[in-house]
Amino acid sequence: MEAHKSLNGLENQMERAVLEMVNEISLMESQQRYCICEKFCTDAAALALNNLKPRYATSLHGSLYTLEAIQADQDLQTLIRLEVVKAMEAVAAAPRCPEPECPLLLRHLEAVELELASSSD
Repeated sequence: MEAHKSLNGLENQMERAVLEMVNEISLMESQQRYCICEKFCTDAAALALNNLKPRYATSLHGSLYTLEAIQADQDLQTLIRLEVVKAMEAVAAAPRCPEPECPLLLRHLEAVELELASSSD
């Protein structure tokens, strides 16, 4: 019986493209709709990646070529942006941020407090 071979050196370049898009959107966002903590970003990236076709490479040259191809494909960039925004909205609706000063958690607490205050009237 043959042992399973290791996948060392195998990289999904779509991960890098998605994380770059998450960072770009987070940094451009001025209304604090999103958190910039690692938990928020990785949750959003994971959701987006589940809806995007992986792009694997096995070498540095292959990784660079694949990433350049992803960045040059405008239709793919539009799809990545769409999936990342959908994922960020989903994560923002139910944040799991560990930071107590997270703007999303504070906004959710305020909403719950308003809801409780209006229901007690």
